Amino acid sequence: MKTIQTIILTAAMAISGFASAHEYKTDSLHIDHPWSKQVPPTSSVAAAFFSVMNHGDNDDVLLGASSPIAEKTELHAHIHENGMMKMREVEQIEIPAHGTQMLKPGGYHIMFFGLNEVPKLGDSFPVTLNFKQAGMVEVDVKVEEATYMPEGGHSDKEMDHSHH
Repeated sequence: MKTIQTIILTAAMAISGFASAHEYKTDSLHIDHPWSKQVPPTSSVAAAFFSVMNHGDNDDVLLGASSPIAEKTELHAHIHENGMMKMREVEQIEIPAHGTQMLKPGGYHIMFFGLNEVPKLGDSFPVTLNFKQAGMVEVDVKVEEATYMPEGGHSDKEMDHSHH
């Protein structure tokens, strides 16, 4: 019995320690800087982005997400269809073993529909991520300006020049 309490205590201490750095770790997953684009106060939708590194030997899969700020939360991807960019709901988002999956504008992301409250710039709101292997992971999503670029990210303009 004692070992379980020790494990829970250690986990609680580890989680509170990482919260300030805005990183979340499970046994094999490392979730870095969950963020959301600032939306107008009248908006009924918002999106969240983050990167997930899988340090484990097994693939993991993001199966879904939920947040108290929204009536409905869906996993989405941007898909090229007939030369158009379309947003499509996806069943799941794969996180390959020893790989990184980026959820970013123009790619995979989490969509929140029917917002009960519109998060303001600088605010954070809780999101629970449901992973196949890692289980439920609660993260705080920080609201950043729409122009925000995570470290190491490149704007689309920079990317375009590399093609010419």
